[in-house]
Formats: sequence, C-alpha cells, structure tokens
Amino acid sequence: MRFRVLGALEIPLGVRPVRGGNQRGVLALLLLRHNSVVATGELLGALWPGNRPRTARKMLQNAVCGLRGALAAEAATPDSPLLLTHPPGYLLRVAEDDLDLVRFRRLVQRGRAELAAGEALTAAGSLWAAAALWRGPALADLPMSRDWPEVAGLRQEFLSTMEDWAVAELCAGGHRLVADELEPLVRAEPLRERLCVLLMQALYAAGRQADALAAGRRSRIALADRLGLRPGPELRDTELAILRHELPPLPGR
Repeated sequence: MRFRVLGALEIPLGVRPVRGGNQRGVLALLLLRHNSVVATGELLGALWPGNRPRTARKMLQNAVCGLRGALAAEAATPDSPLLLTHPPGYLLRVAEDDLDLVRFRRLVQRGRAELAAGEALTAAGSLWAAAALWRGPALADLPMSRDWPEVAGLRQEFLSTMEDWAVAELCAGGHRLVADELEPLVRAEPLRERLCVLLMQALYAAGRQADALAAGRRSRIALADRLGLRPGPELRDTELAILRHELPPLPGR
C-alpha cells in the first residue's frame, strides 16, 4: 500500500511532497472516490464549505496542476497514479492495491464471509487485520474533511467492523480481549447500542457483572439525554439476562 487515508493522509515515497492545504484536500477526496469522477462543484464545496472565495475555481485548478506535477514525479508504469480531467470534474486513477481503504474493505468482506461460514477464529483474524489498518480517524490531519460525508461513512464502517470482530472473537472465547478493546469505543460512541451490547456480554463473560450493567446504564442515559429515546430490545434484553445471570445470544446485524 502506498496511499493511506485511514489516519493522517500519507502519500508514496516516490511522489513529490504535497504540502498545500488545497492540494492535500483535493488528493484526499479523489482518493476517497478513487477511480471515479468527482465533479468540480463537489471539490469546490469540499474545499470551501462556507464562504467560497471569488478565485476558488482558479485555486482549484492550481491545486490540480500541482498534484499532477507531484504524481508525475513517480516512474511511469501502467499502475502509476494518474490525475485525469474527466468532465464534469476529475478522476484519480490509482491501483487498488496502492490504497489502504481498498485493503480494509477486502479484509472486512473476507472476515464477514468467514463469520457467516462459522469460522469464528479465522474471521476474528481477518476483521482484526482490517481494523489494524486504521492509524486514527480518517484524514485526521485535514480539518476540512471533518464534515465530509465520506469521512463520516468511514467512521461507521470502522465501528461496524469492530462490532463484527467482537462477535467473532466472543464466539472464539476471547471475551477479555473484546472487553479491553470495546470499553473506550463505547465511551466514545454511547449511542451505538449494538456496540454496547457486545461490550456488556464481554464484561459479563469476564466476570465483571457490575461493569456490564454500568455500561448499559451509561448508554441508557445518553440515549435519553441526547435523543429522548429508550434503549432498543437488544440492550434491554441483555440487561435483563445479566441480572438473571444468563448470557443472552449475540446480537444480529
């Protein structure tokens, strides 16, 4: 892998440094939509979501020109990255093996297929390998990307992957590891009930009944305070089962 977006933006060693904020923003969005056309209007909106400068279109053209020069610094091969003008915008051609996002999604797909086939231990390994590709929030060094729907979607993909990993790991008996990994995630995402349910099950299986119930209570409070909602049936059933000293079935997708 050469381009990385699952964390701070990283580019191949053979590519000339891309330092300007506009150039890095254009490159980041084109990588998220690799091998697809991104309209000029979408790029302008991503770079300047608020008040757009009068020279925005020219600034975008300059950023694209600079990126082309940086990418051209790499030896020309059939798989070399190439930035193309493709109405109504631009397309970044990049080999799929050169992008960590593609590798992540392939591992997730493999892990889910293994889990569906009943190969829990193998699935846990594939899903853990996928999650390990993340070095922090996607494009963490680009403040402009925080409101991009693509970045929000990647966060959901990561959390869903961690949930599926937890299911596989719990099926394989790794409840202590699941508890350790999910506790900080659930504190950061208290509204995500499936994640909380899996943590509660892991804590209970690890002999930490009080901590399991406390996790459920925190999610209850967050749901009520932030959304005015009651917890769903999976969380309620898990709480009740733990109070009865019964381990409930793992949640579905």
